[in-house]
Amino acid sequence: MTQTQLAEQIKTTSPYVNRIIKKQDGVVNKTFVQMLEALGYDIELTYVKRED
Repeated sequence: MTQTQLAEQIKTTSPYVNRIIKKQDGVVNKTFVQMLEALGYDIELTYVKRED
C-alpha cells in the first residue's frame, strides 16, 4: 500500500502520513515515553495482522 492510499483510507493527507513515518521521535509521543520511563515502566508495542 502506498502512502497516498493509506492516507486516503484513514482520511488524511499523504504528506502527513509521510511526516509520521519519517518523524525522528517515532510514532509514540516522546514525552509520553519519558513519563512512563520515569514511573518505572517499559513500553512494548506489538503489531499483529488481523485475519479477515
